[in-house]
Amino acid sequence: MHYHIYCNTKSLNKNYLAAIAEFQKRLSAYCDTTYYTGCNIVFSQPIQENNHYILFVEKNISSHTSEEFAQCINTLMHSGKSHVHIFIGYEINELYDALFSIDNYPMPNYISVTNLNLSHETLMLMLYEQLYRGYTILQGKTYHK
Repeated sequence: MHYHIYCNTKSLNKNYLAAIAEFQKRLSAYCDTTYYTGCNIVFSQPIQENNHYILFVEKNISSHTSEEFAQCINTLMHSGKSHVHIFIGYEINELYDALFSIDNYPMPNYISVTNLNLSHETLMLMLYEQLYRGYTILQGKTYHK
């Protein structure tokens, strides 16, 4: 499974970079992750293929418990979707033409990390943490001691 995480921010400060690098290292046992920053998104390959899944991070929508989020990850892993594209801080109409250039492509799904007004880089870090937590739950490992 490969997660492509797009964050609508110009750059990340060094503290966020260090924290994300740590989560990427921990997640490498379960999946691959790549993050992208910047306002202009250019896709290196078409994402309309069947093995791609699109997810927008929004606030004020229903959220999942850690166990429910882990089950969402598990469902994705068994669905044949190998590339998950997660957008933080983007409006769907900003990306609609790039994402949905073919007919009958399913609309993206939405997820909430928190209802608080946080920076996009903070939301990205929280998403990395939730991914790690979800995979550790699926593996039956203890997350906190």
